[in-house]
Amino acid sequence: MEDVLVIGAGIFGLTLARKLQRAGRRVVVAEARSVGAGASATPLGVLAPHAPDNWNPKKEAQFQALASLPDYLAELEDETGMATGYARCGRLIPLATENQRAVWERRIVDAVENWRGKAVLERVERPDPTWLAAEAAPFGAMFCGLSAKIDARGYLAALAASVGDVVRVGMVLERLEDRRAIFAGGERIEAERIILATGADAFRHLPLAESGEPAGRGEKGQAAVLEIEGDTGGRPIIFHDGTYVVPRGAQSVAVGATSERYFERADATDAQLDEKISWATALCPALFGARVVERWAAARPRAADRGLMVGPHLVLNGVSLATGGFKTGLAMAHTLGVEDLE
Repeated sequence: MEDVLVIGAGIFGLTLARKLQRAGRRVVVAEARSVGAGASATPLGVLAPHAPDNWNPKKEAQFQALASLPDYLAELEDETGMATGYARCGRLIPLATENQRAVWERRIVDAVENWRGKAVLERVERPDPTWLAAEAAPFGAMFCGLSAKIDARGYLAALAASVGDVVRVGMVLERLEDRRAIFAGGERIEAERIILATGADAFRHLPLAESGEPAGRGEKGQAAVLEIEGDTGGRPIIFHDGTYVVPRGAQSVAVGATSERYFERADATDAQLDEKISWATALCPALFGARVVERWAAARPRAADRGLMVGPHLVLNGVSLATGGFKTGLAMAHTLGVEDLE
């Protein structure tokens, strides 16, 4: 019998495998395809806080995660010698109406109180029109200094290097029993503790909620990487009405993402991504004439309450769950502790 079996080599699975190893546990990671094959490997890599008003425990937990992430990543990079591409670049939120401006200006005071000097929220009267189109921001824009970006694939690669040669690929989970996982082809692995960290796929292994509805679902997101002529160095993220423009490198920008509840294939891109690219181009003049170099899609795990689902399985003994969180996994995975699984 194994000590700990982690199923899924995404952000939750690899983070917990690393922490368990450091707690002295022997860990095996079973992955159906490859490291970061699902939603964890998003080309966007946005780390953005909730609005600082109406503060609550969920917002506080996310703030603590964003504030502590740089030190965690620095340690991981020192250990592995691999870059994660983290940068506190900030985020511009264009203000399209006078009412939006009033709402966001009231939040400046909330940010001072709740972000506790870690970052500021401030209004920019005239954002650089070569990056944020003037017509998209007739009332200026808010600059969120707590927002950051990360190279999700670099982050995953560093975590995989950290845990060493414990990841077994080609392991497609069919079902779970008490302290036992059965994979396609009939292979069975027994372990004192099994951690289910397969993202959106995890929900099919969970009991229904009291309402009779699933505990969560997959929500498809499509994104693209564009090559532009100018340098994106020092540019902030742009976010407006569900569309992100994320500077990724010297001449690389990621845009996205769609939010699709109903879909046939999670990994297929279509006209909805083309529409998202058009919206992004309207926001950011630097994207005019850009060449699309990657089209990407995956299903993100969305728990019914949009929170993290971390803890013991409600039915199976020796099985824990680590998924959910919708768009917050990259920012919050490092805050999970071994004790959260019990």
